[in-house]
Amino acid sequence: MAKNKHCLLIVDDEPNVCDSVHDLLRREFHVLKAHSAEEGYQLMQQEEVHIVMSDQRMPQITGVELLCRLKSRYPQAVRMLFTGFADLESVIAAINQGHVFQFIRKPWQPEELLAAVRQAALEYDRLELVAREREVLLGEIEGLKNRVTSLESEVHRLRADDHADPVAPVAPSSPVL
Repeated sequence: MAKNKHCLLIVDDEPNVCDSVHDLLRREFHVLKAHSAEEGYQLMQQEEVHIVMSDQRMPQITGVELLCRLKSRYPQAVRMLFTGFADLESVIAAINQGHVFQFIRKPWQPEELLAAVRQAALEYDRLELVAREREVLLGEIEGLKNRVTSLESEVHRLRADDHADPVAPVAPSSPVL
């Protein structure tokens, strides 16, 4: 896999859907295919996946359930959901529970799917940049905390020195006449 290619995992129990997505996106993305939620979950454990596209209606587990499960374990992955049956409850659940980046209806136009996955890749890059910046800031905060602790210790030491060795008062001098 080229370093600059984002990794996309497509999860659909229909092999022809996985194949068509793979064929459409393979030039720009490293595309992994899973024909079940369990297979998709296993691939997530083996590969660094940036984008997950899941069908909503699959045997044993829905796409929303899969994306919720993946979100808790792989929060950095951008999640997309698609289905041929766009019922409102699925869309609401996808947004509220799976924190789905985008909902796509089947059948899709190739240009629309490509544009949606490109947007998801940009979102992944943005989230990664924010995470790196957050780590840098947390490191700087920790350094500042350590510096404040050191300064507080120095202030306490100086105060203790002042109380332990007070300067003897100087007797007033007699006025010169």
